[in-house]
Amino acid sequence: MMAYFLFIVAIVLTGPTAGLTVLAAENQSHSTKATDDRGGSEPAVAGSHSTFEKASSDSARDMSATTDAAPPRASRSRPAWVDQGAERVGSEYRLPVAIGPYASPLECEARLPAAVEAAIDDYVELILGPEARGRVKVPWSFVATNLLRERYMESRLFQLTSTQQREMHTLHVLLTFDHNANQYLRQIWRFTQGTMNLVRFGAFFGIAVWTLAVVWGYLRLDLTFGGRYRLPLGAAAGLLLVLPWIILAILPLR
Repeated sequence: MMAYFLFIVAIVLTGPTAGLTVLAAENQSHSTKATDDRGGSEPAVAGSHSTFEKASSDSARDMSATTDAAPPRASRSRPAWVDQGAERVGSEYRLPVAIGPYASPLECEARLPAAVEAAIDDYVELILGPEARGRVKVPWSFVATNLLRERYMESRLFQLTSTQQREMHTLHVLLTFDHNANQYLRQIWRFTQGTMNLVRFGAFFGIAVWTLAVVWGYLRLDLTFGGRYRLPLGAAAGLLLVLPWIILAILPLR
């Protein structure tokens, strides 16, 4: 718009030739400015494409590095103690216990306390003698804290039939008995022996009192009836005297 205004002014003042010269110069100036604007925008666009490509390349390298740094987790290898028997290592006695195979790990866990108790009975018989077997009851809290050293769950395919296989599970645990564990077992055994002795004393004392009571009752009744029912009273008294010993034979003191 400014170019045409200058063109008209130039025609009025100096003639048509000057007006054309002014118009051509103005158009050239506008053309140069537009070219400069396009030239400035193209590097910016190219720069943005370069930045995007660099970011994509960096992201790809990061993902590749992450993949290389985190390989798949390998399954836990079978411990050596699983295939070893009971043995003494230094001051410790190691006793492996296997529970299974069962169809699920939960079945193995459910049978763990009974299997551990049987293993402890074997060890108690070894260090305390046959009399202590089955009489030293160890709390599970002590077992889990002091005796249960390691565990390993093994899963294998078993051939059930000629055409059928099934995955079965076996729980392996390692019990360790050190000096402190042995002292604890002996302490329980001493307490158990003291309790057993007290029960025995109470039982024999009760039998003695019972015997005196039966004899006194028999004599009292015999005097009351003047000896007329001596035979049946004697048979009843004899049965009552034998009754406590029969009970002790059925339910032995432990």
